[in-house]
Amino acid sequence: MNTKARRNKFSRCGRVIAALFAGVFLIFKAPAQPVTQPVESRFLLLFDTSSDMKKRLPAVQRALDTLLATNMRSQLHADDSIGVWTFDRGVSMGQFPLQRWVPANAATIASNIIRFVAKQHYSKKTSFAAVRPYLNRVVHDSDRLTVLIFCDGEGEITGTPYDSDINRIFKQQQAERKRAREPFILVLRSQLGNYVGCTMNLPSAPVNFPEFPPLPQAPIEPTNAPPPPTPPPTKPAIEAPPLIIIGTRAATNLPPPETAPAAPLATNQLPPTVAVPPTNVIANVETNLPSPVAALMPTNGPVALTLAVQTNAIAPPPENSGSSTPKALVIGAAFLILAGVLTVWMLGRSHKADHGSLITRSMNKGGRPPA
Repeated sequence: MNTKARRNKFSRCGRVIAALFAGVFLIFKAPAQPVTQPVESRFLLLFDTSSDMKKRLPAVQRALDTLLATNMRSQLHADDSIGVWTFDRGVSMGQFPLQRWVPANAATIASNIIRFVAKQHYSKKTSFAAVRPYLNRVVHDSDRLTVLIFCDGEGEITGTPYDSDINRIFKQQQAERKRAREPFILVLRSQLGNYVGCTMNLPSAPVNFPEFPPLPQAPIEPTNAPPPPTPPPTKPAIEAPPLIIIGTRAATNLPPPETAPAAPLATNQLPPTVAVPPTNVIANVETNLPSPVAALMPTNGPVALTLAVQTNAIAPPPENSGSSTPKALVIGAAFLILAGVLTVWMLGRSHKADHGSLITRSMNKGGRPPA
């Protein structure tokens, strides 16, 4: 892969990563949306088994088959529960097992329910009074409940907000339903323990379902958690200085140790002396030199002459100048003698050099010395 292709690949990867980070950032920054409470939807089928309903059984089976084939007109969803009760003067519960709706098994579930209804013993009269306490309990315990009652309309219903309207339609349509051998299909809906809708349906017309009202919204969770309580003040921790690497040695940037300020020089003291190494001679100095010179020289190793330069005014001589005057004279005499010796030695070397030069010149001229 050449360099250009590699760069293009890295560029695409960088853009993808940046887009992912931007998406995550936007998700976290998006305002919180109201969360709908999860609810369980339940269906309860009540079949009137009075003697008059036996003649209407074929119409009941047709209506039930249509309802289950259309998922209760798209009101029945996967995993919703379906219960089946029968009633006349009393209530029969638990004879048909509770079903969980699976759309792929719709035909089987519908066939089992229809077969169960056909096997019931139809006799006696219709009584809604026996149903009321059990129905109220299921309504109270259900988030969302849809009740379908297949009946002949001979009894009087009680215990719902729609009793008067339901009983009025029963009286108005009872004779017509009996001649047509068609049942009444009453649909009741409750939500969170309260009735919220009712429809009266007359087959062979389609069954209508009242709409559920919107569910109350769950409280919005705050996006930012409350700040934690402020901890009690603590002593500040002493941080170690960061490490600074210089060359191959490591040191910390600690501040230099504090030193006491140097005392000012007295106007009558000599400034520090400067050591001047000798040019060609190193002398051994006895340790019993006079105190002014011995104080300026080391006690061992090679000794260098020192030259003191005084920049301030000459200080007055100390009180015991009388005793130090002979020492000063001795030192001065020693320097004069040394200077004289050096002068004589230098003149002697110069004289020898000149004499050699004259002899050489004489030999070059024929062996005769100059006049």
